Amino acid sequence: MIHIFTITARNYLSLALTLGDSIARHHPEADFTICVADGLDQLEGLLPASPHRGHRLVSAPDLLPREQLDDLAFKYNITEYCTAIKPLMFKTLFADPSVDLVYYMDPDTHLYQRLDPITAGTPDKTLYLAPHLIDCRLADDHPYPEFRHLWEGIFNLGFCAIRRTGATARILDWWDARLRDYCFADHVDGLHTDQKWMDYAPVFFQDELQVVRHYGVNAAHWNLGERPIEERDGTYFAGRDPLIFFHFSGFEFRGNSLTKHTPAHHQGSYTTPTLLAFAQQYRDAVHANGYERLLAVPYAFATFDDGTPITQPHRRLYRVRVKETAIASPFAASGAFYAALASAGLLDRSPAAKANYSKATVGDMAGKIRTVERAMRLLLKVVGVRRYAQLVKLAAWLGRFEHHRFLLDKRG
Repeated sequence: MIHIFTITARNYLSLALTLGDSIARHHPEADFTICVADGLDQLEGLLPASPHRGHRLVSAPDLLPREQLDDLAFKYNITEYCTAIKPLMFKTLFADPSVDLVYYMDPDTHLYQRLDPITAGTPDKTLYLAPHLIDCRLADDHPYPEFRHLWEGIFNLGFCAIRRTGATARILDWWDARLRDYCFADHVDGLHTDQKWMDYAPVFFQDELQVVRHYGVNAAHWNLGERPIEERDGTYFAGRDPLIFFHFSGFEFRGNSLTKHTPAHHQGSYTTPTLLAFAQQYRDAVHANGYERLLAVPYAFATFDDGTPITQPHRRLYRVRVKETAIASPFAASGAFYAALASAGLLDRSPAAKANYSKATVGDMAGKIRTVERAMRLLLKVVGVRRYAQLVKLAAWLGRFEHHRFLLDKRG
């Protein structure tokens, strides 16, 4: 028996439900589980009744011991946390002895054909991964540059299939162990959530790995240069192959763009009549599953238990602090970690903190950058090039919140 699952926070449940609709259409025999990373609270009356047999929602907090849940949900941001529990869900589903094959699919994927061609003819393989790109091209002309995948990972883990074999436990135990502590999206450390770790798969699991080279598997904005989407006699194709599923990564649900992950001067690649109609079909389906009302449901692990926002500095400071000493109940306003943050003046209830200090919270960004540039030119004249270069390197080092651990030290 096959089982398909996805992981999402509550606010993206409309995407997961839409994926479920496409699974029911093409795999009516398959069970489908939506793992809700931040639990099922506050959802009463917001979810449409599922008409699909074998489809269910489970709460991730119910699957984890409380101490482990607190650690993962606090040190990781929403994306990191959702990806960190992926091996756990594979293990949970394989606990059913009738399950032979498990597919993971990101909530923003959508099926257009059956998944069977992915694993057909490879009964001896355990792990199925799809690379971001298949073709080796001399021209560096992808709208989404190839070099970005060198940080993100060769494989895109918005899809992964694992078969029950003698190697299944070894693969999942290794992956799970790494994601307990190293599921950050961190350029400096070369980490990119659960995904980057699978760059080791061709070495560690050479005999067990099947690299999926079907153009219709995990088609997305980053690979449309090698597999353009076309409709032929009512069937979508990705290049030469029928489109099995598309990954709507960075999709704009309130606009008309296929992705927000590429700059404006490359957006023309995504505005063919076929792609615009293709995108609108998906957009309409997600909105029909309650996109607006579910988007308003807050992330359960975004605040301390007194409502104070948890920001990226808090999570990164916890990352280094917890390696030195155990931190009990990090979400508790009565806890020691909260007290240390308060003592250091690191708690903030402003709208900017609630938005995690995103660029959108900074007015006139271009103007502020120009002001800083003028100040830096003056600094160069005052201190000279040697000290200027040293200060820039120091600023880069301080650009990591982990290096502000000193703020939590007791003041003498």
